[in-house]
Amino acid sequence: MIGRRYLHLLRELRPSDIFKEDSLSPRKIALQIILLQLFYYFTAAVLFYGWGTFFGYDIDIKKWLFSWEAVDFTNSVGLSVSVLWLVDALICVIFLTVIVGRSKLAWDFAITIHAINLIIVFFYTGSLPSLQWLLIQVLSMLILVFLGTWTSRWKELRDTFFEGLLDSTDGLPSLSNNNSGSESNPNNSIQMKDLESQR
Repeated sequence: MIGRRYLHLLRELRPSDIFKEDSLSPRKIALQIILLQLFYYFTAAVLFYGWGTFFGYDIDIKKWLFSWEAVDFTNSVGLSVSVLWLVDALICVIFLTVIVGRSKLAWDFAITIHAINLIIVFFYTGSLPSLQWLLIQVLSMLILVFLGTWTSRWKELRDTFFEGLLDSTDGLPSLSNNNSGSESNPNNSIQMKDLESQR
């Protein structure tokens, strides 16, 4: 009995089933936040690793991801890390559009991602971040908010447009059936003859 309950619980927690729930479902929102946060850090880690390897820098992924000290406008490494954070936000617009896909919810998720990042950085470093790091995070958040809202709205409009086309094509056969039925119906032909005789 206990094993069946655990199996039933695991089935309910499958991502495919959760994504079929309503957009305001707490489980769906929690899963979307987790996925977006993971993609946010994964993309940043790939960018940092690729850039550091290409230019021959000693890479400390944890420090670059979870610390504000790497963001510094006074040296080339700090500027590069800052730009990479903004590039990360641009790439995450794609993930936000695919995973969330709702223009009304895009800004909520964009702010949530950066709020969680701020909390993680605070606990990892044990101190408040610098103004430079906060500025980069605000710019990153604005990129996600505006571009994520725009791309999500475009996705919604595209889906609505194609649904309208499918609905109109689905209605065509019924119209043709009605027309053919009216032609084959003798009562309709009699009514037509009566109308002609009245003229």
